[in-house]
Amino acid sequence: MLPIDIDSLLRRGYIESNRIEYKRDWNPESCIRTICAFANDIENQDGGYIILGAEEENGRPVYPPSGIAPESIDRIQKELLNYCHFIEPFYYPRIEISKIEDRFIIVLWVPAGEGRPYKASKNVIREKSHKAYFIRRGSNTIEADIDSLHELFENSSRTPFDDRDNPFASIDDISLSLMLDHLVKVKSRLAARFSEKSKVEIAQDMKLLSGEGKNIRPRNIALLMFSDRIDEYFPYARIEYVDKKDSAGREMFEKEFLGPIQVQLENALEYIKSNVIAEKISKHRDSTSTSRTFNYPIGAIKEILANAVYHRNYQLSEPITITKTPLYLEVKSFPGFDFSITDDMIGNLLIRSSREYRNRRVGNFLKELGLTEGRNTGIPRILEDLEANGNPSPIFITDSNRTSLTVRIMVHKEFIGYERTAPSSNKRYSKSEIRELILSILSYGPISRRDLAIQLGLKAITSLLTSTVEELIENKIAEQTGRGRSAKIQLKR
Repeated sequence: MLPIDIDSLLRRGYIESNRIEYKRDWNPESCIRTICAFANDIENQDGGYIILGAEEENGRPVYPPSGIAPESIDRIQKELLNYCHFIEPFYYPRIEISKIEDRFIIVLWVPAGEGRPYKASKNVIREKSHKAYFIRRGSNTIEADIDSLHELFENSSRTPFDDRDNPFASIDDISLSLMLDHLVKVKSRLAARFSEKSKVEIAQDMKLLSGEGKNIRPRNIALLMFSDRIDEYFPYARIEYVDKKDSAGREMFEKEFLGPIQVQLENALEYIKSNVIAEKISKHRDSTSTSRTFNYPIGAIKEILANAVYHRNYQLSEPITITKTPLYLEVKSFPGFDFSITDDMIGNLLIRSSREYRNRRVGNFLKELGLTEGRNTGIPRILEDLEANGNPSPIFITDSNRTSLTVRIMVHKEFIGYERTAPSSNKRYSKSEIRELILSILSYGPISRRDLAIQLGLKAITSLLTSTVEELIENKIAEQTGRGRSAKIQLKR
């Protein structure tokens, strides 16, 4: 059974992409090339689907589908097996026959092949010996050029960590109930036939196992998402939450989110919705309308945290940490951005990686659950949500070796001081820390030195605060307006 709902896919007019190809009828030459391309999976998207019997217009399927003649189905399957021998090494997709609106659809499910890279005959009818490497770019199947060939062979030489088998685990470490829960949530038709199959068969359908017979072992993705014993195989693979009730960190509350990674993510987001997100409703003077403002937009937090779960290195014994203070909320994960993302890209918030994703299977499962956006769309979503709510742009904090990444979002200006308690002792800041925090606070607008000290959790205006402010003014980063008690500091316009 397929892990996707084809009827829903066609009804919603899901557009052709790097994972979906519609074909009105069986075309051996075109299909074999596309099977080869999906199996090569150059973008690490876990292959794709070819849907036979679904005509497309402008990339979208026509509904209801035209279908495949019933008397042709057996012939097509036999021909497919024959022509797949012209893929080298041999590769054969999984096949499912579906019936939609009384019309038959043949779905070819083509997961990423473990024998990559693959090449296929350019023309399976006439030139069976003349083979080439095919890849998928967008909605097109193309022959790989020199640069793409280098990329293909480089990618094919390493299997992503989440797709590797775990030699220390067994099928008993996988939870049947967790698999069923996932299939029900994503409305997979596998759920309907769950009772008809064994645990091994279901896990194989979900591509959670590797090997055959007595050598079957779970892949890491199975242990990360469908095991109750995740901590035994991935120590510290958890989310930790720290709430610092004041900037000096005198009063703290800590909480851990454990279990399979998608459960951790869902529970952490639910906790934040219930215990962190605050709302203010404002009435407009000259209108009956009202506006809603939140201290943090939950959509941005969801994307930041989901990206941390998606891209973290599960071979490192480091948790994902969420830290909340009166001024900001931040998420720290390991490692940081890969080096294809330059410092200039980070500074200008134009963050797009040109490398394969670390955990493509994790990403695909999270997308199915609606917990993260598509490829390279996370950062734009975060920026849009913050801007729409009136929060400043996020701050990305990393080190020269990119060992970790902290994404910080500042509280909305209307909520500054919302949870503040009177400071009783000074927080010890380094020069760089206090400079960064002052710039973050100034991003909301003018503020007096006294209020600046309060927001930083300081009992008084310290010499470090004064010298840092003066340095910002001297370097024309900030400026002072007014004098005496009415004096305020703001960013230079």
